[in-house]
Amino acid sequence: MKTTTRLLIMLFSALLLGACGSKPVAIADMPVYPGATELKPGESNIADTLKTNGQQDAAMRQAAGVGGSTTQKGFNLPTDAKWDQVKVFYTDKLTASGWTVGMGGPGGNIASQVMDQANQANTLFQTAIFSKDKQTLTVMRVVDPTDAAKVQMILSLSTQ
Repeated sequence: MKTTTRLLIMLFSALLLGACGSKPVAIADMPVYPGATELKPGESNIADTLKTNGQQDAAMRQAAGVGGSTTQKGFNLPTDAKWDQVKVFYTDKLTASGWTVGMGGPGGNIASQVMDQANQANTLFQTAIFSKDKQTLTVMRVVDPTDAAKVQMILSLSTQ
């Protein structure tokens, strides 16, 4: 009888802990594509813009009285980093850590299908979204339209 009670308590505890979700991750915890180098504010227009985005996001959320945050990082990618390679890298790394491809639910699945079609039609800008608990990570690959040798990536992590 005691063994059964203990097993039930352990099972119930495991279910409760599982229902709590995992602790949110920080953008610094996200994997970085091999050979990518981080863009720094003051050295890159994209990095300057991402820093401003973060400040504006925080100010808007505070003014609206809502929680959550969005943090972003930019990277120079190796010039040979094709979209399929970047997407596979993030899909493999993130799904191994419990993330799912897309935003989840029927609407999120439809959005993912539309994004996949748009990604195939546009070689200058591609994007993928991953979700886990109350977080979404958007991965964007951007080719400079004036210099095809400049390939950059933006990671945007939103937490609710």
